[in-house]
Amino acid sequence: MDNILETDLRLTHAPISIKDFNRIKKAIALDSVLWHEKESLDNASLYIIGKREVPVFIPRREISNESCVILDVEVGKESFRILISASKNPSCSLNGFAGIKTEPEGLERAQKVWLFAFNDKGEAVPKAGFTFDELIYYCSNGWMHINLQSNFTSAITYEVLYVGEAVGEKLTQRFKAHHALQDMLIEEKVISPSFDKSEELILMPFTIDSKMCTMLTGFSPENDWIKAFSGDFDVTPKRISLDAEKALVHGMNPKYNRIRFKNYPFSKDGLYKSDASVFCHSIADNMILRYETGNIIGCPDTVLASSIVGDKDGYTKVFAPGENKTERYTENWYAEHERRMAEEN
Repeated sequence: MDNILETDLRLTHAPISIKDFNRIKKAIALDSVLWHEKESLDNASLYIIGKREVPVFIPRREISNESCVILDVEVGKESFRILISASKNPSCSLNGFAGIKTEPEGLERAQKVWLFAFNDKGEAVPKAGFTFDELIYYCSNGWMHINLQSNFTSAITYEVLYVGEAVGEKLTQRFKAHHALQDMLIEEKVISPSFDKSEELILMPFTIDSKMCTMLTGFSPENDWIKAFSGDFDVTPKRISLDAEKALVHGMNPKYNRIRFKNYPFSKDGLYKSDASVFCHSIADNMILRYETGNIIGCPDTVLASSIVGDKDGYTKVFAPGENKTERYTENWYAEHERRMAEEN
């Protein structure tokens, strides 16, 4: 029986700077907003630390109005434009947009902005504040809708520095004495006098969403059919998360991972000894993970995303978006079925 386990890695929180992560992890329950963010981070079982130049908003107040807010975004030497329509975002535009403010207030350009809208009394009230990463995260979850003009891939491309797991431990408690993070802060030179042009360390927290596809034939034993229809497989969230960590480290070889998992997919605590015979891992969010020899493309529709595949035969490969990652297994399944049919005849 071939069991193909497909795992989508989904963000539990928008990609966040290490600076903001350190602020949120100290949140107390009385601060409901920060506490909610802390809980979202702690829902992660896997995380990636990457490096990217900071996207900086430039509010275009002179061409914005009650119906549409316009923001220019700069990432290094590249730039693009964002249009936020009031009609497509009624929850944050109310009776029309009233203005844009930077955080801190008064800056010509900033990493975070606030949208103000007119309430029923005609008062301008703050309705939505976001960094670029938060805005893309809100859009991916259907909470906001925007139009992007020009190429914005530089803003969602992260140089992968480290991949880690947070199984059995809350993510906000994970970095008390983290050797890799300490090395990154020292060596990556992320602090710059010109904050809007500096490169930041970004933490991306993920949870897992998996489904099993079982390939059966008329020759499959009864126990295989029972397992397939009952879903009673020896595959746990812990195993899946640990296997995903190994797959990502093996596939991307991040600079600060001391253990490289060179023998993946062979492992003691991953999926190699589980009921899954093939393991596929994809990033189900809009991002590009850059590593030394290529890119991992993420997309909410994982048919359009890259996949890292491993199996019990020791085969492993990073598949490009749209590349058929199951062809190898369907062909083997069909050949085995034909062989059994020939033997029966």
